[in-house]
Amino acid sequence: MNKPFHDSYYVIERVEQYLQSKLEENTDFNDEINNSASIVISEQGPKVRVKSLTDVETEFSYDVSDILYWVERDTYFDELAKWNGVKLQEKHSDAVDFLKETHQYSLFLDLVDAIRKQRVAPFVGAGASQPAGYPSWGDALSTLAKTMGTNVVEETKHLLESYDYLLLAEHLFRHNEHVFLNFVQTEFRLKPDHEDDRPIFPPIIDLLPQISSSCIITTNFDRLIEKRFELLKGKPLQGYMYGKQEQNGFVGQLLKGEHCLMKLHGDAEQPQSYVFTESQYLEAYGSGSIDFTKQLPRSLRQIYVSHSLLFLGCSLEQDRTLELFKSVKDEGHFEIPNHFAFLPEPEPEGKAEKMGRLLSMSIKPIWYRAKDGDHSMLEKLLLLATDVACKRYSLGGVK
Repeated sequence: MNKPFHDSYYVIERVEQYLQSKLEENTDFNDEINNSASIVISEQGPKVRVKSLTDVETEFSYDVSDILYWVERDTYFDELAKWNGVKLQEKHSDAVDFLKETHQYSLFLDLVDAIRKQRVAPFVGAGASQPAGYPSWGDALSTLAKTMGTNVVEETKHLLESYDYLLLAEHLFRHNEHVFLNFVQTEFRLKPDHEDDRPIFPPIIDLLPQISSSCIITTNFDRLIEKRFELLKGKPLQGYMYGKQEQNGFVGQLLKGEHCLMKLHGDAEQPQSYVFTESQYLEAYGSGSIDFTKQLPRSLRQIYVSHSLLFLGCSLEQDRTLELFKSVKDEGHFEIPNHFAFLPEPEPEGKAEKMGRLLSMSIKPIWYRAKDGDHSMLEKLLLLATDVACKRYSLGGVK
């Protein structure tokens, strides 16, 4: 029996008792229709059709679900619960089998426990927005370089190949600031529903409200996260921090445990907030060692020591943010909670090195296979995590 029905059970029972008493007042008619009415069982449409006793042209149609619901409601809900169980088992079988096969079951349960206790702060990277048509940082910078001309492509080729995106962005920004800003504002604007056939909200973005009830961090310029929560709540997020911009209620919402958003690189529509080039990074984080008197690193440190980060759509290669986490961990002034990351499984020769580097920052990777760029297993694992955390599905029998 589901909860809404259970909560109204006694009211419904009284109504049904009254209706049953009215039925029993018409015993002669009931006997006649029970013995004489013609019943047809159909293959399609309403399954059960009953002919009128007095008018052969009149027919009453009922679905089996209607009959079961109104005649044997307890049985209906028992069957519903069993059916839901079978469907959930089918839905999650791939993810469960994968966790058992890769021996990541215990680690996955640690993540589920953090979600259930509302301690998780998703850290959303560019990979989460790509299914909606937004480019990765490398692709965006490559396209921008081509926009600026063949000479620029040749001058910056080595930076792109070495993944030195900060210096590459710095070079492009200095080469033509106006083209740079226009590109970011155009490329990362919120796409209208009819622009292409991709979903407005990719799976990771769509599941964020189920994963976290508190803060979300993203490196993305786009506004998919804001739009997702605006549609959910009927109003914009109340607390946010966009790159170098002064925080707007972010700290207050963070301390209260309410939904709030930190956009590390800034917002596409607000160029003054950008933290994308080398010089912008130095301004936001400090030159040399990280300056924790600055707003952005101070707030990021607070989240790192108070929440369990869950990295989604991030490559987690070395960057300024990871340097910050490493410095906080190495200082030893804080007790660091466990953090988690869903990552495509790397080649065997590089896996141990990457795992060790992440563990040194208390980030525990949960690897998944992404053959030929297929990240569907990530979605399956996230769906499983949210269903288990909300107690819609149990992993009690999994070994």
